[in-house]
Amino acid sequence: MCGLSGFFSAPPFDPSAEMARLERMRMALAHRGPDGSGIEIFNQAALIHNRLAIIDLAGGHQPLFGASGACIVFNGEIYNYRELRARLPDYPFRTYSDTEVIVALYESEGIAGFRHLRGMYAFALWDGRCGVLVRDPAGIKPLFYSVQEDRLLFASEAKAILAHGNERAHLDPAALHLLLNFRYVAGESSLFTGIVQVPPGAVLVWTSGRLECLALAEPDASAPENIAVALSAAVQSHLVADVPLGCYLSGGIDSALVAHHACRHSAIEGFTLEVGDDPREADHAAETAHWLGMVDHRQAFCIPDSVALHRSLIWHLETPKVNALQGAMLAEFTAQRVKVALSGLGGDELFYGYNAHRIMWLAQQAWRGLPGSSNRWLAAVLRPLTGREAWSEPRRAVEMLAALPAWGRVYGILRNVWDSPALQRLIYGERMLDAALPDAFGWLARRFPDEPDAAAAMARFEFRHKLVNDLLWQEDRVSMRVGLEVRVPFLDRELTRCVQCLPRSALMPGGRKKHLLKDYARTELPDFILRRPKSGFQLNIIAAATGELKPVFDEYLSEERLRHHRLFNPRFVQAVRAQPAHKSLRWHYFLLYLMAQCHLLQEVFDAD
Repeated sequence: MCGLSGFFSAPPFDPSAEMARLERMRMALAHRGPDGSGIEIFNQAALIHNRLAIIDLAGGHQPLFGASGACIVFNGEIYNYRELRARLPDYPFRTYSDTEVIVALYESEGIAGFRHLRGMYAFALWDGRCGVLVRDPAGIKPLFYSVQEDRLLFASEAKAILAHGNERAHLDPAALHLLLNFRYVAGESSLFTGIVQVPPGAVLVWTSGRLECLALAEPDASAPENIAVALSAAVQSHLVADVPLGCYLSGGIDSALVAHHACRHSAIEGFTLEVGDDPREADHAAETAHWLGMVDHRQAFCIPDSVALHRSLIWHLETPKVNALQGAMLAEFTAQRVKVALSGLGGDELFYGYNAHRIMWLAQQAWRGLPGSSNRWLAAVLRPLTGREAWSEPRRAVEMLAALPAWGRVYGILRNVWDSPALQRLIYGERMLDAALPDAFGWLARRFPDEPDAAAAMARFEFRHKLVNDLLWQEDRVSMRVGLEVRVPFLDRELTRCVQCLPRSALMPGGRKKHLLKDYARTELPDFILRRPKSGFQLNIIAAATGELKPVFDEYLSEERLRHHRLFNPRFVQAVRAQPAHKSLRWHYFLLYLMAQCHLLQEVFDAD
């Protein structure tokens, strides 16, 4: 993986007047490319690259020119680049890199050639007439852009676009409001006004100041029908590299399946994080590694200086996150030994692995069994019995019952979306209350898929939104912070096409989570792995807020900062922190943790 940035311009520009700006953009992404960098300037474009060398270490320098003069900067990996190279026997290749295959396809077939790409990718291409921005269909690799007068600026991270103008960043209150509800950036936005994301699976074409957004064409071949074959092929393809590889190991079946298939083709090491006082997850990972014959490396979760670490993380993440610490520590530990790591990320999203999938299924069964609008009067009867805690599980269950069958709202309540005028007045300070804030439930309702199966609608929504803007966003940033490339075989193009062709009833029959993947896992993994309860790298926010994260809460939720930034209501923060720490305050403390990081974000980026 690497970093790319630059701009396309409608009128020609003076290169000498741009060098300082381009150098600032290059330096803003230096962490993404410790192995080299380059800048190419054209009459109406500038392309910048920071390289993390994984394939063709000697010949893969970028920006890279094609035989006909098209120039590309690329972030990611194309796993089928050797096959694609073979289908272009007459093209005069000059390197053995996957980057050159992309520009060769473009020069041979135009934009339609991108349909052949199998990998994770974001790239910018200039052919002398138009500029092209492309992002992979799963949204694994980030790509941001900003239209500023007669220019289109782009970058792997928003900070490089901010660096171009060397102006103060402006925090977007509407985007921040949605983030505080969803706990990730919503849609194609960023937290900075005027900077947005290239949508997953999109091709943006800039021609003489006009921007057009197209969809990536579908591959020619039909989707594979056998999940076992598709997963095995996905993992094997993700092993292509000219540097050492490792594998993240938890105690679950997703990472075990990835490691199992990887070990069939390569000697690979496992990496595990031991979080909290319960070492069982790390012990389970060690058992899996032993069964596979892998060398297992374990690292205890430790935060030596939480304030300094959070300043670093917020600069890299460009957004508050509630679970970034674990991923950051694991990536930092792994990067000490390897340059590439495979991850089981995406298995739960693809195969209905969350409790929320089952709850949505149960909610739909309940709705089908209720006469008329009886759900509303039943909710009215039950609501007084749930106590005063608005975020308690019993209260949320009753509110979900009352919301049936508005599945977007049901899903929002399930995922702890809290938006209401009363809560805004309770939580927010003057700056947020003075802004035009979107209705978070309305935002969900407009985007939640309209299909008859509620669990399937949730899976499709989260694959497009939560997976991209929460999990993949975080994975990219914490790994790039330390020069580590993380690959996600479960999001392989052919595997996802195979699984997404199947109905929910095949993937989660009778509400049984991950049924299809578990059925397959029984043919590959031993019982001691299959019988383990679902776990993961979980942060105990209550313990952390009064322990290793207390300096962050104390410093960035001080009354002085709250009154200076005017984003949040000091009385709300003080009221929560004045209560004895208890698990019933879990979601309150997650919200406070996000608030603290919002203040940190403003200060790190000098944002108003």
